[in-house]
Amino acid sequence: MQQHTHEHEELDTDTFDGDPAPLPGDRQLGAVHQQYEATSDLSVTSPQTRTLQSTTSFSKALHVVQSEEFHRAVCRLRTAFIRGAAAGGVLRGGLHVFTRLLTVISSKKKGKRASLSVLQALLDTLQYAAAMGVMTGLYVVVDEGLAVSLGKNRTAGWRGLVAGAVAGQTLHLAGSQKRHYSLATYILLRGLALLIFCGNKQGANPLIRSILTPTRFEHGDVALMCASASQILYSFIMMPSTLPPSYIKFLNKHAGKELWVWKAVREQALRNSTGLPPTRLKSLSETRFCNHVARSPCGFWHPGQSCSSHTISYLPTTYARAIGVYVPVYLIPALLVHREKLIKKPMEIWPKVVAGIGRSSLFLTLYIAAAFGSVCGGINASGSVSGHGIASSVWLSGLATLVEKKSRRMELALYCASRAVEALSRCLIEWGVVDTRLLSARLDVIIFSAAFLCQ
Repeated sequence: MQQHTHEHEELDTDTFDGDPAPLPGDRQLGAVHQQYEATSDLSVTSPQTRTLQSTTSFSKALHVVQSEEFHRAVCRLRTAFIRGAAAGGVLRGGLHVFTRLLTVISSKKKGKRASLSVLQALLDTLQYAAAMGVMTGLYVVVDEGLAVSLGKNRTAGWRGLVAGAVAGQTLHLAGSQKRHYSLATYILLRGLALLIFCGNKQGANPLIRSILTPTRFEHGDVALMCASASQILYSFIMMPSTLPPSYIKFLNKHAGKELWVWKAVREQALRNSTGLPPTRLKSLSETRFCNHVARSPCGFWHPGQSCSSHTISYLPTTYARAIGVYVPVYLIPALLVHREKLIKKPMEIWPKVVAGIGRSSLFLTLYIAAAFGSVCGGINASGSVSGHGIASSVWLSGLATLVEKKSRRMELALYCASRAVEALSRCLIEWGVVDTRLLSARLDVIIFSAAFLCQ
């Protein structure tokens, strides 16, 4: 029995919290182990020796399988897979449901049809859920496998990096013909935010804390939102191809302008940036402003209104549209998470839901009004419209984030920052700053893997 105990003490102590409990038949296995050690120095492996080696390996494997540490790892793997699949299914499925509801509502007015059938949306949701489940499960498998094979303590510093790099490759499962730059960029920024949070802890390296001093600014979330707004709104007006079509449609809806207005603003800004004299704009050729000749778009952008009155006129109509956006955003989670309280304690939950809808709708309203009001401000200050003037003025819209609750500001800023980073990257490619030949065909997978390295 002492010899059998010695065999178990040779296992990697990093892998187990304590020695495994004795199994039935330990006395017989102890005798087998003694016979194995007595014959292990033979120069020729006999059939009896191979049988004893197999029995010893089976004994070790049996102890590992029946250990508490093994069951912990299995439970972690199961939980990770279920949570990952559920999160992917809810996010993707919720997006399809919300898109279909908007399509049904708008189809009554414009006769639009859904871009995906119910079956296609269901299959896309299942594929996305499977990809997220495999991703989180694979991360756990690699993480636990390295811990078992090389030891927990020895691999603590780099095990997560390897597991994240491997798990990130599962984005291929979400569709070989699709690119998920927005998702990958958002998760990357979330990972960087987590690293910054850890670096700002009291016990962190003093040098790292000093470098991260600007991130401890009280309104750093608002500053990030302002920087993101500058890029997003510049791309919306000057380079709409650098933003996802769904995001362009969202901004177009809340901007409340016809497409020809933005085309004319863009055409005029490009002419002014290149030093060309003002002339009639092709984008206005089929409108009543076909004879408009100026360096400023205010004449056809808000005819008959001053810049300030035009900005104020955005408020009521934009607020009404914003309420339609935020009612499902607040109501659906309330019904899913607080459905019992909504019935038993309605006066506790409903006021919070209504206040949240009103506050977020006001944020979006002020964001839109400040965005296009600041464009007019920049034009009045410089005397003409240009791409640089737009980028240097629309950041003021980010100040609308101050209306939101403090707990929501950073989440909102990270979401917009992911859009801004994606848009900036596309701008750099279109400007020729980045050579597309140097980019991977699946750059989204590389970004996704890098995001996991930060977790």
